[in-house]
Amino acid sequence: MPEQTTAWRYFEDLQIGETVQSDWLILDKDEMVEFARRYDPQYFHADEAAAADHPVFQGLTSSGIYTAAIWRILDHQVFGDVAWVCGIGWDKVRWRKPMRPGDKICAWAEILEKRPWKKRDDIGRVTIRHELRDEAGECVFGYYGDSLVHKQPG
Repeated sequence: MPEQTTAWRYFEDLQIGETVQSDWLILDKDEMVEFARRYDPQYFHADEAAAADHPVFQGLTSSGIYTAAIWRILDHQVFGDVAWVCGIGWDKVRWRKPMRPGDKICAWAEILEKRPWKKRDDIGRVTIRHELRDEAGECVFGYYGDSLVHKQPG
């Protein structure tokens, strides 16, 4: 594991029912559009004028991949101290509401389950419900993630 300045939280330290929330982030239009032009150049992500005529969104929205990337950045604020091995799956991934420039969002998560990992005794498996939430507390993006976490050394 890489060195860090704060103590690692291990499998044993994570508690079922534990919830965490990141700081708030205001979505920047220029960053959203730049990302979309490079990675997901659909008109409703990359062209504000054309997006105004979209039959559902009726305006510029973030790319789903950009949304997931923003979640990843904010998630590091709340789980950056966990001794992760790796993620092993996302289930029930949903983009519930479009994110728009100027929206204020945060990452929120709840630990749902912990169990041994069958392949190794020094690693545990954790299921977490992850969400990006808007100022009204509504989920704009969410999924259930399974990850492997180191157990306490020794």
